[in-house]
Amino acid sequence: MAIAIADVKYTPDPIVSGGKVKATCKVTADQGVQSVKIYDPDYRALKAYDDGTHGDDVAGDGVYTLVEDVPNDAPPGIYYVTIVVTDKEGNVERKSVPINIA
Repeated sequence: MAIAIADVKYTPDPIVSGGKVKATCKVTADQGVQSVKIYDPDYRALKAYDDGTHGDDVAGDGVYTLVEDVPNDAPPGIYYVTIVVTDKEGNVERKSVPINIA
């Protein structure tokens, strides 16, 4: 029933207002992964993918990817996003990580 979230990375770092950001994280779940969502600082739920599309490099490798536009008016600072993983049995794991907007 273990779910693990590791190797969280953002490119570029720091994130630039008005640009794009690519977020990746390695996810494992004993019961299989149902979904990976990243809640941005405005609490919007954004879906991350491991399907070889949507900015994801390799399908099925356990690395989930989100590519998103950064608002032009995003103020500089340190913010937190929360990664929420749900496995196929409905178990949930959360991890909050800081992001830096320049």
